[in-house]
Amino acid sequence: MLTVLKITNEKKSGITGKLLSVFKPYQLKTELRRCDGVEVNYINYILRRGIIKYDKLYKCCIGKRKTILCDKEISLEGTRLKRFTGTIFKKIMLDNFVCDILKKADIDPTKIKISYYDPNAENPALAERLLSFCTNLTVVSDMPRFYENESERIAGNSGALFTVSNDISALCPCDILIAPTIIKKAMPTASSNIIFTVYPPTAPVPGNIITDYYCEFPEKYMPLIDNTLDGMYLLAGLYSLCGITSLSELIPYSCGCSNIKYSADDTIRIIQNKCQ
Repeated sequence: MLTVLKITNEKKSGITGKLLSVFKPYQLKTELRRCDGVEVNYINYILRRGIIKYDKLYKCCIGKRKTILCDKEISLEGTRLKRFTGTIFKKIMLDNFVCDILKKADIDPTKIKISYYDPNAENPALAERLLSFCTNLTVVSDMPRFYENESERIAGNSGALFTVSNDISALCPCDILIAPTIIKKAMPTASSNIIFTVYPPTAPVPGNIITDYYCEFPEKYMPLIDNTLDGMYLLAGLYSLCGITSLSELIPYSCGCSNIKYSADDTIRIIQNKCQ
């Protein structure tokens, strides 16, 4: 079962509102949604006065998973609850989106340079997939020996090779930079570079940074979604916490960052123009 928490602030002025807040400073409303053997428990904590009583919220989670879905602005620090991040699913969507648009772009593999930043060697499978679309792939990792072994293994199977380095400067120049991790080091990229990652970098990284990937919400699971909850966040929860592994086959139709969105076709055109 998934638990989704929403905080609704109903602190009101006026005599009626103040009286209600005195006698009923908060209210908990729950709604259970079921579909195909999956349950999502929505908890709406209505705050009218004072601070959030997390012990009351915790009681709603007794016998249930303590990792919950909620807005990132809701602080669970000091409580026995933990916010679900959804990073694993987002990385899968990055992989699927990048490979899909590169396949559709049908660019001459000799005319595109891709750099892949995987400091902890967490996703070597993507490096191998990328060799299907380019002959000039550079992998930068803090575990270069691991990737050197991977390069030799792949070369033995298919003859394809990639360059390995532990030096950040080896990432550039490139047409596309892919980093399915939080970028914590400054990158020598240019403002024209396309950078596919999962979260906004915490260090200076020039370029067109993509952090979000959007899929159509499967019709099968529509009864589970509430109109106040981000669909991609719920899909991440269904994949990671409910074991619905078939969701890993979804292919995003668009990508973006903050308030900017690019369709798959827009992204393909940008890449094709860079590689002309």
